Amino acid sequence: MRKGKYMLMAPATLFATFLVICSAQGQTVREKPDSVSFFDVLDLPARIDEPKLSRGKDKYLLNCAIANRSGEQLLGLRLILITVDSAGKLRTRVTWSEESELADYSIKTFQFSLSLKDKARTGDRYFLAIDEVIGSETIWRAVDSEKALRAYARGEHDVVPKVRMVTNKEDGNRQPMVIPLKMRKP
Repeated sequence: MRKGKYMLMAPATLFATFLVICSAQGQTVREKPDSVSFFDVLDLPARIDEPKLSRGKDKYLLNCAIANRSGEQLLGLRLILITVDSAGKLRTRVTWSEESELADYSIKTFQFSLSLKDKARTGDRYFLAIDEVIGSETIWRAVDSEKALRAYARGEHDVVPKVRMVTNKEDGNRQPMVIPLKMRKP
């Protein structure tokens, strides 16, 4: 339909035209990010909000917000991401560590990059959990977090990992070390 000197298009036609223009210019059109279900372990000081997994050219990007619910600065996380197919069978498992400085009782957005060996298939579902949280004074570790995450993916929400805490002796708030200058004899 024509109205004035501009032509009105249906939304599907408009999107198809956009795809043709982008591919002619060598640009890639980003598809909609996949939602990720987060398994929250309440005894851990970190929580992940609104995780979304998008595919890049050579890698995957996980965009999320991390909330620190403790009175201690967080320095990093160890994460587990599993992919479950439409039949409920585990396809892939990825664990990785990320530096993620976060002040006490705060929330901040992050973008993590990771590599998945298998390409995504229709019907795949993604599940994410925190395995370890590194704070400036404490390290929290969820024991058997992968087992609990797999149970969560099957719909068993009553399997909860135990959390162990140890003192972080390496990354604590240390005072700068003063090294005295050697005195010369004249």
